[in-house]
Amino acid sequence: MLFRTVSLACLLLLALPVWAARTVDVYSDSAILAQNASDRDQNQAVREALGRVLIRATGDAEIASQGRTEPLLRNATDYLSTFRFQASDTLLTNVLGESVATKRMVMQFDQQAIEQWLVNQRLPVWGTRRPEVLLWLGDRLQGRDRILTDGDNHDLAVALGNRLDERGLPVLLPIMDLTDTLNVSFTDIYGLFTGDIEAASERYPSDAIAVGRVARQSGGFQADLVFLVRDNRERLQVTGESEAELMQTLADELSNRIADQYAVLRDPAMAGQLALRVNNVSELSTLAAVERYLESLNVVSQITLRQVEADSVQFDLEISGDRNQLRDVLALDRRILPVEELTLEAQLDSELVYRWQ
Repeated sequence: MLFRTVSLACLLLLALPVWAARTVDVYSDSAILAQNASDRDQNQAVREALGRVLIRATGDAEIASQGRTEPLLRNATDYLSTFRFQASDTLLTNVLGESVATKRMVMQFDQQAIEQWLVNQRLPVWGTRRPEVLLWLGDRLQGRDRILTDGDNHDLAVALGNRLDERGLPVLLPIMDLTDTLNVSFTDIYGLFTGDIEAASERYPSDAIAVGRVARQSGGFQADLVFLVRDNRERLQVTGESEAELMQTLADELSNRIADQYAVLRDPAMAGQLALRVNNVSELSTLAAVERYLESLNVVSQITLRQVEADSVQFDLEISGDRNQLRDVLALDRRILPVEELTLEAQLDSELVYRWQ
């Protein structure tokens, strides 16, 4: 599951920098196969695994069903870097109703080849560094007030976690310790009153906050949420015939909105240029670290070192997407912090100024 376990000790270290984003293992997957699985069965497992990888790599839940991905999926084994088999305790049932022993096939796909294929097809690419969403979710489905918390294993949590794994979105649940219970009530969450919740969320390493409630409705279930990311506040409503379907739809809605902001279309014809100055760079090793970091960003397609000064460097960047999208991606790690520009002349300058730490 992409629910993140958070220790109380870590939460109390509030004086230290908070690293909210998480690196997601986008390009690996696994499948359960019968011990005597045929080559055809194995190839089908690779194809299905690549379909799940494409969902995580693009942020598009329907990508594997699009006609233009069929050539890629048909040749899925060509994009498989490595695979291995592990022992499995799972049992499958064959057509005769017999229990069959299984093995787990663990696969690693070629990130560079897949991303290049997506670029060639003018499909979005979502980097492996993902923003983390803090989810406060309450329900009364069992006749009592309940808040979804870190470590929960009831049906709602399992269904949500499984779908988040497929989408590649890290979600953090509150631990609801004494500090949380003193600052956030069930009524705050169920009533979607975000004031106290936003304040209580500051102790958690997150990039966005979702506050929601789950309730029964005619024919199924409904979730109402307030989603806060950056300076945006949005109301969401999703429905499902079952709790599992509702949680899947909820995970999709959150993933879609994050992907819309961070997945970029790397179209060379639409590439933009901007200048970036990075301060606090006085050694070659630091310069190399900055360059490696910038090269890892999915929004950056080309980097040119323009000038090296005593304590700073200047780059010309070619980016896919816009200036604000680059700012959002840079804000994920806080390895590189924006420098406040005090003069009007500096604010009107097209150069972005950051500080490495």
